[in-house]
Amino acid sequence: MTQQSAWRKVLPLVGAVIIWGGNWPVMKLGLAHMSPLWLAASRFGSAALVSVLVLGLLGRLRFPTRQEWPLVAGVALLQMGAFTALALWALQYVAPGRASVIAYATSIWVIPLSSLVLKERLSMGQWFATALSYAGIGVIVAPAFSPWQAHTVIGLAMLLGASFAWACNIIQLRGNRHVRLGADMIPWQTAIAAVPLALLAWMRDGAPAFLGTPDAWPLILYTGPLATALTFIVVLGMTQKMPPAATSIAMLCVPVIGLIVSSVVFHERISADLALGLALIGASVAASALAARFKRSLVLRAS
Repeated sequence: MTQQSAWRKVLPLVGAVIIWGGNWPVMKLGLAHMSPLWLAASRFGSAALVSVLVLGLLGRLRFPTRQEWPLVAGVALLQMGAFTALALWALQYVAPGRASVIAYATSIWVIPLSSLVLKERLSMGQWFATALSYAGIGVIVAPAFSPWQAHTVIGLAMLLGASFAWACNIIQLRGNRHVRLGADMIPWQTAIAAVPLALLAWMRDGAPAFLGTPDAWPLILYTGPLATALTFIVVLGMTQKMPPAATSIAMLCVPVIGLIVSSVVFHERISADLALGLALIGASVAASALAARFKRSLVLRAS
């Protein structure tokens, strides 16, 4: 394979990661026009409509099977619904760049949960990776406690809850590896996520008055059709072809891009604590990938 053809293969994933990174500042802008719940509901509602159209035109639209339904619901309610609602609420108190770093730090939950729930035997390297991720999160959240900043602490707690919800879904998917969800499940996942979010938004915030605001529509189109429907279709296809380590590193680029864009749009300062925390989390991803690779090589040698 030539270098040019290899680059063309990963180019869609690069584009998706850039779009996801930019989505954090865009969501922050969206909160100026609508509540967190309505923004989350409009994101997944519009994504559901677009993904139905795209997959219908491609002839790939189908109902989930009995085995797929629990996992589809898990992705919808945990990774999409709970994660996005908590993250958007937190964006009212935490800058987008810092928020994206914390929300994407699922490793602080995934590795311990793999041991507790899935009874996986973890290596010292994997526990070391977890320790690095905890250190990274500790460095990032520490400034909110000295001096005490109540709203910021609430926002940080919501972001940790968002990463926990996503981690629970990762554990659910790992525990059901015999069932593989493809891009043809995105319409159902986004629709299931949108319905409870819209009901909660209507009950708490009233009717969606933002629909009559022209400035809100470009933001909805970015967060929903572009940053959810189309990018999920691309990412799911690419991650099934790429090694897990490469996928993990690619996903780490999302908060990096979010931080860079936020520094330009909102003048968010890339402080020393934030840079160090991100570096520690990046080191944890690399250490986890290396530990998993070393573990697989030992298994292959033993067999």
